[in-house]
Amino acid sequence: MAEEYRVDLSALQQVITRLNSLADTMDGIGATAEYKTELPEGYLGRGFTQEVGIRIAHDNMKRSIADMVAELKAMIREVSENTNVVHVGYHSREDEIRESMG
Repeated sequence: MAEEYRVDLSALQQVITRLNSLADTMDGIGATAEYKTELPEGYLGRGFTQEVGIRIAHDNMKRSIADMVAELKAMIREVSENTNVVHVGYHSREDEIRESMG
């Protein structure tokens, strides 16, 4: 007897939906890191030697976070696109089989 396999296309669609939602969330995180974490000159006070170093470290961390968010978004987008390709492929194959049996 031939073994039968079945792919749950709705589960694949849920993965795609969740990945797209995650990518949208990453947009918000990236925007927050970029625009809502400003550390202007003098904000921490004036006249102490560490102030400039703290602002430089802060700016470096903001850039690192922005780079990480961009990389995560690219990875999420790639997985989402690949999952969609698999979904479409399985769906098309199921349609072909259904038509050949009908």
